Amino acid sequence: MDLVHGLQVPNGGCASKCHTTDSDSPSHRPLKPAMHSHGFFTRCKTVVKAWPPAGAIFLLLSFIVSAIWLYDALFGLFEEDIQWFEPLSAILGGIGAFFLAAILIFRRVESARSSASTYDLARGLATGYYFNFVRPLLSAMNDPTHSLHRQAGEQGALRVAGLVIGIPQNQDDLDPENHPPIFERLTESGGSSFKLNDIDIPIAGRPRPIRAKLAVSTSSKQAMLVDIPTTLAVMADFAAFVAERDSSAVMSEDEFVTAARRSVVVSSETERFRVILEEFIDVVSKVGSMDARPLSPGLRLHVVSVNRLRRRMDELADH
Repeated sequence: MDLVHGLQVPNGGCASKCHTTDSDSPSHRPLKPAMHSHGFFTRCKTVVKAWPPAGAIFLLLSFIVSAIWLYDALFGLFEEDIQWFEPLSAILGGIGAFFLAAILIFRRVESARSSASTYDLARGLATGYYFNFVRPLLSAMNDPTHSLHRQAGEQGALRVAGLVIGIPQNQDDLDPENHPPIFERLTESGGSSFKLNDIDIPIAGRPRPIRAKLAVSTSSKQAMLVDIPTTLAVMADFAAFVAERDSSAVMSEDEFVTAARRSVVVSSETERFRVILEEFIDVVSKVGSMDARPLSPGLRLHVVSVNRLRRRMDELADH
């Protein structure tokens, strides 16, 4: 009998089986070749999936031409010495490298769009803007006894035709400090002119009135409320935050990529802001479909880009 860890076992018994070493434990056993090959093939599939087809095709053609060129040099595939194999291989390789770099950069830039959408910032801003600003003004316009109509009449307006909202399309227009020159251009451009003044619109249940701009056509005497959402000012900082999340874009040579990612975030999120704002109006219009047609929110509210703001104002003023 042998004594193993205080237990008596017969000679030639289970002593070797009862006492295991660290090298016998599952965590210390070497990986099987099949597991290594599986990981290798998985990595290969990932590379092939991420590889841009356009760049791969040209690089493959370049490799084929180089292989034919080498075979001809070694074994004399062609009777005559062909001089254009080398430049052709270089051109194909250069085109493939260009397509590869361009497509990868494009993917990096466009990835900012999906990264920004995960935060759903546009929906939060649009929701707050609608309930805090748009909805109260639409209610005031639909109430004939509201003081808004009296203030518009004091400035020579016959009626308030609607609310026109201009959505910024670039980073400069997001800054509220750049809005005054935009409003000034609205009064000067075009054949007919507008008088633009700030008015305070009292809202029931709120301690402070809403300040808005009232534009009155000097020719048709039609009035409209005009606004550029200042709540979108936060979009500039948000775009910079999303653009800088790409760790490879911190390199100095990638400053243009970072700027492009910021531009993509601004354009995509402001467009989502506009779409979501119109979704609210569609829902309200369907719920209030029994109202009279002139009071329909869908006809009162007009959401356009800043560049089309004056054109929509002219349409409402019958210019």
